[in-house]
Amino acid sequence: MKHYKTPAAILFTTLLFSCGDNQEERKIPESPVESHPSHEAPKPEVGTKELKKPTEDTHVQNTRTEDKLIVKVWNLSEVKALSDKVERESKGKRHLVGRISSFPSDDQEYYGISISEDNGEALATYFEFRIYPDNSIYYYDVVEDRELTLKEWRTQKN
Repeated sequence: MKHYKTPAAILFTTLLFSCGDNQEERKIPESPVESHPSHEAPKPEVGTKELKKPTEDTHVQNTRTEDKLIVKVWNLSEVKALSDKVERESKGKRHLVGRISSFPSDDQEYYGISISEDNGEALATYFEFRIYPDNSIYYYDVVEDRELTLKEWRTQKN
């Protein structure tokens, strides 16, 4: 029974002294904050109406290119009109948000941009657009599973 006392005493002493270490704690260095967080929309171009933040509440860090694509879609007259309508009808409680819904990959060459309303429970998508490398914008009709040029889309909906 005596041979158990020695290891137990060593273990207890080790634990006692290791917990009482008075060395300064080392802090993990914080990474610098980007100058353009995702909750801040880029400024609209000169001469355009300033809108609510199209990328707010997406919780995703966009690149400047992605922000520019969202703003490009956000500046479409249909998107501006819907944004005004949603804010007016909800008395400012609801807003549209723009977000990147898909990225270029080996299988697709475009960015998908969704324009959605945050209704408090989920994002309700109103418009889905695709922007190709040549900066052409297409409306994506999810019901028909087809792309339309903006001209075709505008003609079809009128």
